[in-house]
Amino acid sequence: MDIGRFQGLIAIQEAIAREGGGLSAVLDAIVRELSVMPAADGAVIELLDGDQLVYAAASGASAHLVGLRLGLDTSLSGLSLLSGQPQRCDDSERDVRVNREACRRVGLRSMIIVPIPHHGRFVGTLKYHAPTVAAFSEEDMLVAHLLVGPIAIGFSRIAEEDANRARKELQDIVRLKQQFVSTVSHELRTPLTSISGALGLLANGTAGELPDTASSLIDVASRNAGRLRRLVDDLLDLDRMDSGQFEYCFVDADIGLLLRDVIAQNLPYASQADVKLGLDLPSEPVRTRTDADRLFQAITNLVSNAAKFSPPGEVVRLSLCADSRRLVIRVVDNGPGIPEEFRARLFDRFAQLPHTRGLSRQPGTGLGLSIAKTIVTQLGGTLRLDEARIKGSAFEIELPRISPAADCAAEN
Repeated sequence: MDIGRFQGLIAIQEAIAREGGGLSAVLDAIVRELSVMPAADGAVIELLDGDQLVYAAASGASAHLVGLRLGLDTSLSGLSLLSGQPQRCDDSERDVRVNREACRRVGLRSMIIVPIPHHGRFVGTLKYHAPTVAAFSEEDMLVAHLLVGPIAIGFSRIAEEDANRARKELQDIVRLKQQFVSTVSHELRTPLTSISGALGLLANGTAGELPDTASSLIDVASRNAGRLRRLVDDLLDLDRMDSGQFEYCFVDADIGLLLRDVIAQNLPYASQADVKLGLDLPSEPVRTRTDADRLFQAITNLVSNAAKFSPPGEVVRLSLCADSRRLVIRVVDNGPGIPEEFRARLFDRFAQLPHTRGLSRQPGTGLGLSIAKTIVTQLGGTLRLDEARIKGSAFEIELPRISPAADCAAEN
């Protein structure tokens, strides 16, 4: 390797150090210093952006092309990135892998391309090109391989800086959000209770008989106050879960009796939506040690969701089966179902299916499934979607079968 190339490599290192080693500085230093590649009349660094490569830095005959996009499946650079292998073109007029017209527009006749590795994948390419046929040697290819190292280091540095900055920003956002939710929820609880109570007294005639128009307005206000109260309750539950203050009280519970209570609680709501509720129970009682109130809350969230999104006239079916080790509670509906692409986010907070927003008669908050999941997990069980079901949705709660005697023995 001649002295000029060594001097060029040293110049690149000095430029990178002088500019602080950031990714932009690395890219600019490499494409500017063409002394490391004497046969080239231009250098390009192309970075992956979705399903395309974009000219992130360029010099020489390609300097004016920064921002140009190439398809992965229509360029030699794309082939290099997809295969992870260096590519070489000795004559663009004879090589069927290249876009001949594009090469002519920049006077490109030969080129070498090396993929840029980063964390086990390839994120771009380094390309040198020349206006003459077969301009590049094996030594040129080795130099190009040397130069992708600083680019990969630049990626690592910027990725680390971005990750640290994003982590701090996320922590600040989460803390502020939790403080806001906690403060606002507690502040809303008392006036909401007063509003609901006053509306109830008016509806019951405590202030005297109301005209029909006033009664209908009171009814609307009561329903909306109820929805707002449920939202505040959900937010307070999330706040208690996040702070570790969501308490559980484990008792011996008859699960069949609990499910009957769930049906009774949700029957008026389902009736308003013209949806029926069905219940299938084993012939023998199923008992376990759990927090009956919290389990009731989780199942109610599932049943009310199912009724909310079921078409009129359909049946939401709640069932229980058990063996000596476990019990499974299943909630099945014939609604629109859960698209496959949404299932990974199904139990995230505030996650709502776009295609269901116009179907529900009662707009939701996207909190019910998240709360139910947390409760069931804290009870030692699992909540999952039955992904094998084709029509509608089916959710399953699986809990361990713990007898009161075994639990008392463990405590002693």
